[in-house]
Amino acid sequence: MATQASLISGVKELVQDSVFTSDKILDYLNQGVRQIAGGIFFRYPDGTQIISSPLPDLSTNSELTTSITLPYISMPSDFGRDLFFLVSSTNKIEIELYESYTEFLRAYPNLDNTSRVIAASVRGNRLYYQGYPGTAETLIGYYYRNPHDMATLTGGVDITFTATTLRIADAGGDLDRFYAGQIIDVTGTSLNNTNFTIASVESDGSYLTTTAAPVLEANTSAVIKSRPDGIPVHLHESLLKDYCAWEIFKLKTKNDPQMETGARKHQELFLRALINMETAIETVPGSTQFSV
Repeated sequence: MATQASLISGVKELVQDSVFTSDKILDYLNQGVRQIAGGIFFRYPDGTQIISSPLPDLSTNSELTTSITLPYISMPSDFGRDLFFLVSSTNKIEIELYESYTEFLRAYPNLDNTSRVIAASVRGNRLYYQGYPGTAETLIGYYYRNPHDMATLTGGVDITFTATTLRIADAGGDLDRFYAGQIIDVTGTSLNNTNFTIASVESDGSYLTTTAAPVLEANTSAVIKSRPDGIPVHLHESLLKDYCAWEIFKLKTKNDPQMETGARKHQELFLRALINMETAIETVPGSTQFSV
């Protein structure tokens, strides 16, 4: 698994241009993760055209409460793509999902059915359903969330590691840029220069808990960096470094047409890695594997 620091260093080696600082490259890396998670349209060598698959590690679920006056509600704020299973926990039934909102409207043209929810479709960031009952129902939706951006925290002498509580604390309250489940790499300390998996993050950013105990160390400086979210581990470097190099060389081509060769090279390498990702991703489990 590549670290944030190794990815940035790798991109710098590829582009050989000091204009592109670590912060700028991190922006490109996060852009790449978001683009890949959202789906990229590409062509296989045989001419088949597809949109890249959702990233399995971004699969999640949330409770959704229906309106009693409208046939739609907003999807959760972390909704990225592909609602692939929906169940009414109120009525213990699976809800029929229409991939096409147009087909959904053909089946329910007036959206005025006031019975229990039996069908639904996503359009943009809204979940439309039929019917919409007089008593709100609780639905559970399974979908792919947006990835979390990689972040960096450079603390002064205000970071504390506590073994007994599995905590990393920040007197400055800036740990809310990290998320449960992320792997973080710590440097700049005397005793805790290693990686940790985050178990939880306090909402005010004052501390986070880890799955393994850190070594007791109080009031120290530290640099904390998170790793890519959702990208298959074995493709961190080939996907993200070449994505960044492709984007940077495309930008440089505007002022120097000779950069086009570099842009095409890294585009080809990125798309090759994207194909490798498609072959590695498992098929989404069928609805029979979910309990209602």
